[in-house]
Amino acid sequence: MKVRLFNLVAIAAITLSAQGVAQQNDSLERALADLNSGLAAPMGNAGYTISGDFRARNRWYKDDSATGITNNRDVDTRVRLNFLFNVTESSQAFVGFNGSESWGDAGTGTTPGQYDDPYSVAGSPRDFQLLRSWVAVDSLLGEGGRAKIGRDYYTPVSGRIIGSDEWDNTPASQSGIWYDYAMDSVALHFSMLNGLENGYFAPSLTTSLGDGDDMVYIAALNWTCDYVEQLGPIAVVPYWIRNEVSLADADSDTWMGVLLTGEAMGIGYEVEYSDYEHGTTDGNAWYIRGVIDLDALAELPGVEDGGLSVAFSDSDKNYATTGVTKYHNAVGFSDKLGAGGIWTTDTNTWNIGLDISPAEGWNGNISVMDVEMGTAQWSEIDLSVSHTLGGNVEGWFGYAMVDNTGSSRNEDTFWAVLDLSFGN
Repeated sequence: MKVRLFNLVAIAAITLSAQGVAQQNDSLERALADLNSGLAAPMGNAGYTISGDFRARNRWYKDDSATGITNNRDVDTRVRLNFLFNVTESSQAFVGFNGSESWGDAGTGTTPGQYDDPYSVAGSPRDFQLLRSWVAVDSLLGEGGRAKIGRDYYTPVSGRIIGSDEWDNTPASQSGIWYDYAMDSVALHFSMLNGLENGYFAPSLTTSLGDGDDMVYIAALNWTCDYVEQLGPIAVVPYWIRNEVSLADADSDTWMGVLLTGEAMGIGYEVEYSDYEHGTTDGNAWYIRGVIDLDALAELPGVEDGGLSVAFSDSDKNYATTGVTKYHNAVGFSDKLGAGGIWTTDTNTWNIGLDISPAEGWNGNISVMDVEMGTAQWSEIDLSVSHTLGGNVEGWFGYAMVDNTGSSRNEDTFWAVLDLSFGN
């Protein structure tokens, strides 16, 4: 088994292809599934192709607190259906639908639980909905780049500031325009995303939100550096993200950072630094991770291969993300950090994971981690295993044990996920 970095290298880090970041768990690197790739469509003899996936997910949560024991069981489902049309050799159109529910409460209008669909509100529908639709054209102006307009999953760079997360029943999608241009060892990327529309009148307010610019701008450059033979190729991705606040005369949010990924002396690595500014507020965050194959594990009876990963992260009290990060499950199956992920304000983490393949087709992981978020601190141990079951059903099972520092309160979470993809 080749132990790899978390699907963030080279062009994939800033690609415009329709994609969703799969963060089923960070240690097993349950990578995103680009459901759009390889689809054919209606030109003379092509017709169209349909793809999609169905997921059933069970969560069993137990909280042994001093005030009483919480013991919740929940099963939710999600189905996605995708159509991609190759209109010409250089233009494509895509339509993607998403539907999700939690068994027992679908259509009741009640506020769903945190792990069902946390981004719905009371009374809002969670029926089958059009979640993605876009058109992309190669060399629109004859310049050789690729332009896209519409709504899609979008995860620039690492996704820690803004991104789409496969863990959610309704992964985040963004609407706007995207542009990519590749030349030799450099790829340029630019996007302009819709924020809150100018003049939007919020029901809870007595006035509109003002006439300020409401867009989110993202610029990134992916440079493959290969000048030091001993270090091998290094993907260097500097980026700039600006969120223009809709409120009149309000300060905007700006992030500047760089992501480095590569492999040296048999150790794969990922390093990211980000600086955040909002008016006079200035904060920063960083992340570092290394992975190494452990060939010695293959000598153990019944073990095919394995690997070791070590990761650290830190974000200070003045750092913030966009609020639509959806970076679930970044540190621990318990998902206690929620959608903000490891760069939640005033948070530092460490994580040590051991990947083991006990037999061909089986993948397992044992991870130990610690999280400090403000005054809260907890440690966690995660156990997981995945395997392709009959009928090409992907099965994943995870168990998390959380020990809250300074408290007798312990939490246990068990996950069982079954996923069946269909089409191309």
